[in-house]
Amino acid sequence: MGRQFDPANILVLKPKRSYGIQKVDLVGNYALMPTWDDGHHTGIYTWEYLRRLCPDAPQGG
Repeated sequence: MGRQFDPANILVLKPKRSYGIQKVDLVGNYALMPTWDDGHHTGIYTWEYLRRLCPDAPQGG
């Protein structure tokens, strides 16, 4: 079922610079794929993973 990520540890990594998102595409009904300001578009982020990053955010309905 793929790798498991711990959102509590995601912020330990320190990128060399901040990245902005220029565009976001849907991947089926389960994920988002951003295009970053440096032009790369690797990375698919599932709704479940994004929800785990911010569990206290209000949910839409």
